[in-house]
Amino acid sequence: MKFEHRVTIAAPREAVRAFLDDVPRSARCLPGLEELTAVGNDTYEGRVAVRVGPLALRIGGTARLERDSERWRLTGEGRDRRIGAGVVAKVEAHLNDLTPAGTELLIAADVQFSGRLAELGQPLIRRKADAMVKEFATNIQKAVTGAA
Repeated sequence: MKFEHRVTIAAPREAVRAFLDDVPRSARCLPGLEELTAVGNDTYEGRVAVRVGPLALRIGGTARLERDSERWRLTGEGRDRRIGAGVVAKVEAHLNDLTPAGTELLIAADVQFSGRLAELGQPLIRRKADAMVKEFATNIQKAVTGAA
C-alpha cells in the first residue's frame, strides 16, 4: 500500500532539518513509540504500540536510516508475534521551503502488511496511517517551535 502526505510546519527549513536529523528526539514524535535503541550507524531497534480497528498491536523491529542533504530514506520491518502481524516499510521524506518561516515535509511510503494486519481493509489502514501522520506532524510542530 502506498501513502503520500504533505505536512506544513511553521518553522524554517534549517530548524526542521536539524530536528529530524536528531533521530532519538524526532522519533519521540511518532505516536505509540514505546522504545528506541541505536544498534549501529543509523540502525535502530524499537517498538510501537498502535490500535488498528479491532487489533491492538505492539510491533517490534528494526529500521535503517539513510540520509543526504536532500532527503531521508528509512527501511524497516517489524512484527507483532503475539497476533501474527507484520509490516515492511520503505519511507522517503524531504523538505521544501514554503516561506522563510514555513517548511513543507513530504512523506512517501510503500508499506507491505502481513498476517492479521493484512486482513484488515485498506480504508481502515489508510485512515489509521493518516491519523498517525497528522499526530506526528503536530508533535513535530510543537517540538520545533517550542509550542505547548
